[in-house]
Amino acid sequence: MAILLVLVSHLMLFNDHTGSRLGDSLSALRGLGWSGVDLFFVLSGFLITGILYDTLQDPGYFRRFYMRRFLRIFPLYYGFLFFLMALGPWLHIAWHGRQYVLLAYMQNTTLWFPVSDFHPGKWADLEHFWSLAVEEQFYLFWPLMVFLVRKRTRLLALALGLSAAALGLRIVMYLHGASPLTIMMMTPCRMDTLLLGGAAALALRGNAAWIPRRWLLPVAAACAAVLVALALVHVHNDLRYAFFGATFGYSILAVGCVALLLASITPGSVAHRMFDAAWLRSLGKYSYGIYVLHIFVAKVAGYWITRWLGASLRNALTPALHSRILAVLLEFLVNVLIVYAAAWVSYNVYEVHFLRLKRHFRYRRATAPIAAQAAASN
Repeated sequence: MAILLVLVSHLMLFNDHTGSRLGDSLSALRGLGWSGVDLFFVLSGFLITGILYDTLQDPGYFRRFYMRRFLRIFPLYYGFLFFLMALGPWLHIAWHGRQYVLLAYMQNTTLWFPVSDFHPGKWADLEHFWSLAVEEQFYLFWPLMVFLVRKRTRLLALALGLSAAALGLRIVMYLHGASPLTIMMMTPCRMDTLLLGGAAALALRGNAAWIPRRWLLPVAAACAAVLVALALVHVHNDLRYAFFGATFGYSILAVGCVALLLASITPGSVAHRMFDAAWLRSLGKYSYGIYVLHIFVAKVAGYWITRWLGASLRNALTPALHSRILAVLLEFLVNVLIVYAAAWVSYNVYEVHFLRLKRHFRYRRATAPIAAQAAASN
């Protein structure tokens, strides 16, 4: 679901402002696809915190954790960057030093370039890489915190306390005139989304009977309704630029994502049955590759389709289908299939060779499946 939301935001292409109220409203709702990144953050915090807490007694705690993360993340990330750098002269990419910031995972810091300035060429739109920097920076400090604090209840309090601090920091920065984009992309401002996912993992490892499971989907739906209402109110502007969206909006979204996540790992629930669908699990398996590659692959595919048809796919299909919306949806489906195929090839031809090296860094203390733990505590 997270990667689908991102794809909707980036690859469902039509005019942002159509001139009609219905069209503008649909465009605003499509724009909410950015929330998929927040769902990724919650999932990441949930899974990573669970792994860290379950392996505290492992003698290779840090080495195994970081090597397994490096083997999963770095080969594709750096491989793609080196690919773009090697083809830079032919793709007309003007890096101007941005490549060094990207190599250091510092593209969300504004230290050298504005956070929205990572589009160095037609074929190198890398602005979405800010979220990868947030995750890598989170991986630097959170494993150490878990190792030092260790006790589950104290870790839970720390996660909640730091989450409140992130909200407070967003409020202070917004009121002092900070850019909403900077607030959106800086790790200290966004760590609450990751930490609330971690708090959910820690809660499940204790007495989880207090979790109101029957209310999880209603809470998720209520949070989604708030965001939809905000998007429709700010139909001509991104809600993240308004005070409420840039501050409390991220907190509401994080709570909704946590509720959806907890509902999805509750056996027998509607969410569990939905997310257990094979096609969604397949998207999840290749979601990292899809996220890294999707804009570049879609641009290349769109270029060749336009050369073949003489127009973009949606423009070519609109007269035949007598519907702009159907043409946009069909183009989106084609884009998703092409991007999925590219991620499948990347995973099975390239990434898998690095993933196999994980066997050299297995944890000595096995991590119990989270879904099984949730079922046991239910």
